[in-house]
Order: sequence, then C-alpha cells, then structure tokens
Amino acid sequence: MTRTSTTLGRGNRGTRRRSRRLLAGSSLTLLLCLLAWQVAPSAPAAGSLGWSVVKVGPKDGGGEPSIAYGPEGNAYISYPSNSGMSFFRSFSDGRSWTSGGIADPSSGDTTVNVDSSGAVYQGNLNGNLQGDVWKSFDFGGTWPQRGQGLDGQDATSNPFLVDREWTDAYIPPGSTTDQARVYIQYDFGPSQVWVNTSTDGGRTFGTPVDVVSSPEAEAATFCNSIPGGLKVVQSGPNAGRIYAAWLAADLPTSVATGCNLTQMDTFHSAWIAWSDDGGQTWTDHVVFDGGFGHDASALFADLTLDRQGNPYVAFGDNLKDEWDMYVMASFDGGNTWNGKSDGTGAPFQVNSDSGTHFFPAIAAGDPGKVDVAYLGTSTKIATLPYGKPAPGGGDGADWYVYGAQSLNLDTANPTWTVSRVTRDPIHHGDVCTLGLFCAVFPTADRSLLDFIDAAIDGSGKAHVAFTQDTDKNTGIYVANQRSGRSVLSR
Repeated sequence: MTRTSTTLGRGNRGTRRRSRRLLAGSSLTLLLCLLAWQVAPSAPAAGSLGWSVVKVGPKDGGGEPSIAYGPEGNAYISYPSNSGMSFFRSFSDGRSWTSGGIADPSSGDTTVNVDSSGAVYQGNLNGNLQGDVWKSFDFGGTWPQRGQGLDGQDATSNPFLVDREWTDAYIPPGSTTDQARVYIQYDFGPSQVWVNTSTDGGRTFGTPVDVVSSPEAEAATFCNSIPGGLKVVQSGPNAGRIYAAWLAADLPTSVATGCNLTQMDTFHSAWIAWSDDGGQTWTDHVVFDGGFGHDASALFADLTLDRQGNPYVAFGDNLKDEWDMYVMASFDGGNTWNGKSDGTGAPFQVNSDSGTHFFPAIAAGDPGKVDVAYLGTSTKIATLPYGKPAPGGGDGADWYVYGAQSLNLDTANPTWTVSRVTRDPIHHGDVCTLGLFCAVFPTADRSLLDFIDAAIDGSGKAHVAFTQDTDKNTGIYVANQRSGRSVLSR
C-alpha cells in the first residue's frame, strides 16, 4: 500500500479506447476571431483541506477511473484496462482497496454508479462498440446481470456505433432495486446524444431516444458532440428528473476539422437536457457558449447534482490566454445558468494560478457547495490559431492533481479554497485532449487517457480518483479528504 499525505490550503487498450473518433487527416485554414469573455474571477477563501493519497490498483494499460460511494459508505472505482473492466472497492472509507469481480474481460470505457439500495452498476463500451450495463448485488464481488436491449444483447442496441457511455439509476418511492430506473447516455453515430432507459432494475432497456430536440441544439450538435454525463435527481422537488450534458461545436468548424472523425474541433458550447417522463421526451438548453476560437473540451465537461437536484457543469476553457477551470450552476431547474438563460452567464473561474488546467471533475453536496478537481501544470500550452490546444504542446510539463472547494457558489461572487493535492507530479510530458487522434502527433501523450473523477461520501468529504504514470509511481490512485470543511451540513 502506497500512501502519501499533503495539506490542501485553499496504456494500451488496443483499438477500443475512449473517444473513438476515427483517425482521419484534415487540413485547416480557418482563422477565427477570439471573443473576449467576461469571467467571474476566482477569489481565495480561508481554511484548508487535508488529504491522503492511496494507491488503488495497477494501471494495467488503462486509466481514467470512475468513482462512486454507496449509501452504506462503500467506495467503488472502475476503469478500463488490459484485464477488461477493472473494479476495486473499499470498505474503509478509501484507506485500503481490494479487487472485485471483472464483469467483462473486454472494455473500451467504463463508468460506475450505485442506487439507493446499494446495488452497484457499471457501464462498459464493449467489443461490438455498443454500451453494456452490468449490475452487482454483492458490492461488486460478482456481476450476474447484464442488461439487454431490443437486439437481445447490448443495452444500447443502437443501429450506429456508440462512444463514451455514462450511467445512473433511481429507485422511485415504494419500489426496490428490481424496479429501479436505470439510464445509459452516449454519443456517436450521427453525433447525436442518446439515452436508453430500463424500468426493471437494468435487466432490459428500451429504444434509444435522442435528447437533442431544439433546432438550436441540433445546429450546434450536428456533426460533433462529447457527452458530459447523465445524472438522476435523487431527492428534492424534481426527484426522478434525468439530466444529460454534452459539449457541442458549430457546423463550419466541424466540417473543416472532420465531422465526427477527429476531435480537432473547438467545442465551444455546453448543453444540457432534462426529462421528467422517464427519458421519453427531453427539453434542451444551452449552459454556456464561449464562441468561436474557444475550446471547452479539456477533455469532458463534467455534470453533477446537489442533494436538492440542482445541476452544475465544470469544464476547462481558453476564455483568456490559457486553459482555466470553470463552473456553471443552475438553481431553477436548468433554465438559467449563472444568472442568464441564453448561455452568456459569466462562468465562475476556479483556479487563480497561471498555466494549463485540464480534466475537470465536480461533486456537490448542499446547494451552492461543491468540490472541483482537475489536473494542472505551470506550463502554458500554446493555442492553435482557431482555438485548439497545440498537440504535443505540453512536452516537458509536470502535472499535479488540484482540488478546490466553494461553499457559496450560489452567490454572485463565490470564493474558493484551492491548492495542490499531490505532493509529486502524477505525469510528466504532454496531456493530449484529442482522443484517438492523439496518435497522429508524435509528441502528443494520451497515457492518462481522458479524465479524472470526483465523488463525496455520506459525510460530505471529497474523494478524487486519478491515473498516475511517473517513474516513481504508476497506477490508479485516490485522494481522500481527511480534514477541512464538508459540502454537506448535517
């Protein structure tokens, strides 16, 4: 067991990797005007958070771990690796980890979530480039249930190939885990954002439903999209509502950079859709649009809900002269974001340091109380003329995990406690955000894959799962908050 402590004051997976943006060359001659955006500045807050860092398991050619906490306090981490759907669990609040069962020896992407009964779910991008949903009734020891769609096989049963699945579940009042509503979100095909629904605890799934419904969302999403997560409201006035988030671009740059072929587009707008009828119909709404020349795909925008069901989206963006970390919040059911209904609300900047900040992860407790994690380096990665980070531009950079907390995000000027979580670098060199297209550029490095993840436990303390691949330490790790303020008032 490897442990380090810090104080916070403010692989090779063959051809089935995340972001299956097929490799295709493209020539880009666009020079787009950069828009100047007003940003709500980061303000420091008093206080500190104490952390311990623990090794979870081997990297095994994989990475990008997902983390979830069950209602009984168990912690779960899932990630794709050479062994398949690698799964680890902790019964000691993240202090020690043991391996659970491997649901499928073949995996392209995984995700993990729990329902209110304690049943554990994993999503998986399988070898058929379709999405599976596996379910465990013994805390991840075994995985006896694989959801089936209309084709009798995959949960998604989509006529198109799919990419990057996210899952969540909800047990309605008076029901059991056998009647849980289980949802899986994904994209690809014609680059729409799809959701399949199960009403029998994840045993069977219905037809894919496109969540992109308005002409404005369709115009932005057509050709290129990056799904940012699906969450179900567990309590509060909108209990049972489903939220799905994604990043989108615009038709001119999508065509110029390869429609759904590369990830060289600038995904400058964040979107959300919600459903109140179990995923049958959806209402979509723009969260934020940075405009031409800005790119929020650093890499995935991350969606979370607080315990009253208010949605938050965290993302990295080059709204200034570097990629910084930002948060948008809605306290009226997704209709307005940071005070605006048209995507022009000033995003709250999390970091106050200079450099490059990628891989956002966010978790929320009470309304307005959030924890944000991300990777950061003091190296400024250069920006291509149309707003994309230069592939290989981080060569020689040292990257660390950072954590941030705001306890007043529901105010006009939220304050942040921000500092470095890891004592040593977790990666040296470039961090590429182009998915499979990273392979085109000799100095681009995708060894961390595409994201980190964050969750809170029942006491409101934060836990951050990440990949590390230095000469000193390599593997999957978790940072556990051990002291400082909680995002839950009890």
